[in-house]
Amino acid sequence: MNREWKPAPGGAWVDAAPAGRHAALRLFCFPYAGGGAAVFRGWEERLPAEVDVRPMHPPGRGRRFHDALRYRLDQLADEAMDAITPLLDRPYALFGHSMGASLAFEVAQRARARGLPSPSCLIVSGRAAPHFPARDRPIHALPDEQFLDEVMRMNGTPAEVLEHPELVQIILPVLHADFEAIETYHPEPRPPLSCRILALGGSEEVRGAEAAASWRGYTTGGFRSEILPGDHFFLNGRPESLFAILKEELGRAV
Repeated sequence: MNREWKPAPGGAWVDAAPAGRHAALRLFCFPYAGGGAAVFRGWEERLPAEVDVRPMHPPGRGRRFHDALRYRLDQLADEAMDAITPLLDRPYALFGHSMGASLAFEVAQRARARGLPSPSCLIVSGRAAPHFPARDRPIHALPDEQFLDEVMRMNGTPAEVLEHPELVQIILPVLHADFEAIETYHPEPRPPLSCRILALGGSEEVRGAEAAASWRGYTTGGFRSEILPGDHFFLNGRPESLFAILKEELGRAV
């Protein structure tokens, strides 16, 4: 397994601003483990025109299929922060689901540490705060068959992906890397952020409400938690309730 890597240019992570586009707010979106920018396909049409939706492109999938994988969340967060820095010329928000929520949180931390503008809102979805105790033992180092069994048991990636053997062989290295990144992520406590935090959970998630509420102490800038219909992948059904909440919150951020 090749773990050599070089820092990725910003254009690898996020598309450049469209010519002539003057949206009031940028929304950078981070996918769940194994997912890519395609997770957020159609979001631009579902959100107000003044919101510039920017799906993030992690390495090893999608157009970055041949890019070396990353095995530490800090590496991913450093690169993502570097990538979006030139695009912080207007208010922005961060959205992340599952692993992406932790990544979005770390990007918000880096913006503060580097003296850059803070996000107007940090939206953490399907993920507990860093201090919240994990229910399961680490699985990233298990053999492939056992690993996949555990991923399916945990509902750790959409079931339809695992129904195609050829796709499984492509995504297995990505899943191993992403699970290693999140399972080895143990950040030191830091002062609360100043931006507003919106925490989302699924009604069928075990401890979903507790996980969402666990983010309350991570900001001094206002907090809201909402539980939406569905399991861990409630966002994949494009529920109207999700977009209604996002429109409301992003409207406050502009």
